[in-house]
Amino acid sequence: MEQLTVKDVLDKTTDFFKEHGIDTPRLDAEILLAEVLELERIKLYVNFDQPLENSEVDQYRELIVSRSKGIPVAYLVQKQEFMSLEFKVTPDVLIPRPETEHLVETTLELIAELDRTELKIVDVGTGSGAIIISLVKLASKELTGVGIDISEQALKVAQKNAIKQQVKGKIEFKVGDLLEPLNDSVDLIVSNPPYIPTGQLASLQQEVKAEPMLALDGGAEGLDYYYQIIKQATAKLRAGGLILLEVGINQARKIADVLAEFNFKEIEIIEDYSGIERVVKASYDKE
Repeated sequence: MEQLTVKDVLDKTTDFFKEHGIDTPRLDAEILLAEVLELERIKLYVNFDQPLENSEVDQYRELIVSRSKGIPVAYLVQKQEFMSLEFKVTPDVLIPRPETEHLVETTLELIAELDRTELKIVDVGTGSGAIIISLVKLASKELTGVGIDISEQALKVAQKNAIKQQVKGKIEFKVGDLLEPLNDSVDLIVSNPPYIPTGQLASLQQEVKAEPMLALDGGAEGLDYYYQIIKQATAKLRAGGLILLEVGINQARKIADVLAEFNFKEIEIIEDYSGIERVVKASYDKE
């Protein structure tokens, strides 16, 4: 029997994914095959005529079936790129999103402008650790990081990522509820908390539902965690400290109002590259 080539299986898989309503059928087919063949995805194109071994076809078929059932590609290959760095991801953590890079980029710009040589920064709801690890690794100043998450399983993933990105000694990971485990004052608080309103969870895409519900459900209006983080931040920030929060669509103005209620100053709403209000930034001066 004639062996299937790289091109054969990619074409068949792309059609199969289209039939199952996968948004990016060709891209997903390529990422999964590249993982099986242990190749960079771009190398598939120069190996179109390469025949696949039966064992490779079997392994690929398993991944295809799982993907067609709505399991995200990142969970199947157990990795996701974020800020040009590779992070391990498992079903215990939210998959890092491109829009969250805007939170990191904004924070890095802010750090560069601050008239301080050393900074302590905390990431609330750290998950895979993508935000805090990226900040510590890429910042122009010396950072001490803290990553907090209520999920011990998530923190295990974050710790592996810190080792992978060679920043293990610069970040302390703490298990607990929001800012409660934080003992010391910090210069910066960053967070991408759960912000999807509970009523919208049922209508999410199938693959999003495969992610931890704890990292998605933001309460009735999607704002529950913002209130708690902002309230707790007043006791955890040093004088002149800053908070940066990623927000969902149409939430920025409400979050800005909450910050104002708690006497935060210099409140700024920052749009992402698509013109969506994505980050809310504010400073806090203790009375």
